[in-house]
Amino acid sequence: MERNDFIKSLGLGIALVCTGSCLSSCGKKGDDPSPNNPSGGGVPSGTTASVDLGTQLLTVGASVVVSGILFIRTAAGNATTSFAATQATCPHQGGSLNFIQASNFIQCSLHASRYTTTGSILAQPNDGGTTSALKTYPLTVSGTTLSATA
Repeated sequence: MERNDFIKSLGLGIALVCTGSCLSSCGKKGDDPSPNNPSGGGVPSGTTASVDLGTQLLTVGASVVVSGILFIRTAAGNATTSFAATQATCPHQGGSLNFIQASNFIQCSLHASRYTTTGSILAQPNDGGTTSALKTYPLTVSGTTLSATA
């Protein structure tokens, strides 16, 4: 092998090694702090979930998750305006959402994103990522049954 051929083959080999190293060091999907839940954490369209107001959501601030919907009692009485219904999973990375009665907001259990009961964002995730507003669902009351439909 002549010197020029040797240098060319050596250069090509180094280029391939460097290219492979660069490509393998690119971030994995799990390293991305941005949303990775394409459905946004909502329930499938057409889903209806119901709560029995005679046994559940008895006090202001009470909450319960049924079929992927977070039901919250926001006021006294059994009018639809006394309740809120949002998706039960965080749109950021799918963490469970909990109503924090003392602070009157919904918070993600994974990265502490915070939302109003109307779904608006109060605080972005603490991992540096971003979230989107929560899906909210229309409510109906029939007797002592509260229902939300996606």
